Amino acid sequence: MVVNPLSDSYGVSDTQSPQTNTKSYADFGSVEFMQLLMAQLQNQNPLEPMSDSDMMNQISSLNSLDELRSIKMIMSESAVSNQSAYAASLIGKNVTAAFDDGSTLEGLVSGTMVQGGMIYLQIGEQFAPLGNVISIRQE
Repeated sequence: MVVNPLSDSYGVSDTQSPQTNTKSYADFGSVEFMQLLMAQLQNQNPLEPMSDSDMMNQISSLNSLDELRSIKMIMSESAVSNQSAYAASLIGKNVTAAFDDGSTLEGLVSGTMVQGGMIYLQIGEQFAPLGNVISIRQE
């Protein structure tokens, strides 16, 4: 196992033929952890084997990482859900949206759309990202 701490990536390689695939630590899962642990156990110094507490620390770290990933996914889904609900609450209200080129779009919100993970408001025949809204007025 080759670990590059400077680029936050790792590559699994055999002694015969190294692989060129690298993944970020975010992709490091249970299977890769077990492969790393097995390689560590097979290549440890027999006169100074890994202690039980060190092994348990590594396994508990893996469990913590899995739980944190799960929480992150749930929080991301919740954020999208909250933004969708907020966008739906703007239907029937007049909004102004500003764009990077300095132009603005003003009008009545008639609907919402989700595309590519972004939430858009339908203002007349055009769409504006929810994040571009700069003012909201009651009809």
